[in-house]
Amino acid sequence: MPASDGIPLRDFLEDAFETIEWDELRAVVHELDAKSHAFQARLRPASRLEHLAPADVNELLGRMFAVRRQRDAILRGDGAEKFVRATQTLLYGQEQDLSLRLDEFLAELDVVNPALGVEVAGELLHMTFPERYWLWSRWMYDADARTGVLPLLMDGDKELRGDSWGQMYLRVGRAIVVVTEVEDAKWLFRGGLAETPALRPFAIDTFLAASFCAYLYGVTAWRLTREFHKVLPPLPRLVRRLFGLKTNLPNGANAPNAPNMPN
Repeated sequence: MPASDGIPLRDFLEDAFETIEWDELRAVVHELDAKSHAFQARLRPASRLEHLAPADVNELLGRMFAVRRQRDAILRGDGAEKFVRATQTLLYGQEQDLSLRLDEFLAELDVVNPALGVEVAGELLHMTFPERYWLWSRWMYDADARTGVLPLLMDGDKELRGDSWGQMYLRVGRAIVVVTEVEDAKWLFRGGLAETPALRPFAIDTFLAASFCAYLYGVTAWRLTREFHKVLPPLPRLVRRLFGLKTNLPNGANAPNAPNMPN
């Protein structure tokens, strides 16, 4: 694994994962699974989008860390209808090329900048079809700043760059496969994050987020005073924030019990 500022990334990860309670990370995996069920209850199958009300769109946006504070701007006017149409294109559009569907989604959802729009697209795809698609958040890869946990784990972002947001989304997916299947990553799953195959996508999410937080804490501890470092939230809490799991959502959306999986 690469180093940053002379500090080996693996040292950060080993120190963090040696001291963390694995049950805390397993809880995050299950919370992501519950979040996915909530998305699927509204977006899967395609016919459910026909009955998606503005309140449902507001609830879904409230679960997304990147745009939860921009819900009013997105929903203004006919924003909810535009969001539903864009989501229909993204999830169920006739275009077979996912990268093109994602680019169409960004064009239709023109009330947020593309970098945030990609995060919304990643959440919709991954939470609706976790067995098929993946997240893309800025903490994973910020294409403008060329930073994130994936460039750290891959020793740079050369393999992540693309000519469009859609192309980069596909490359992020390939990168996730690479960094979670190499030998160095196997020890990070020794805590049994993936109790069943269905939970593996969320275990991968949790692994990447926890790795990013471990790196963040390591750099912060090295650069800043111990007193300042103590005010940072515990790693599991920060991981939850990255996934929008600790947000005050409307209509009791933080309830732990997920709705039944739609057929």
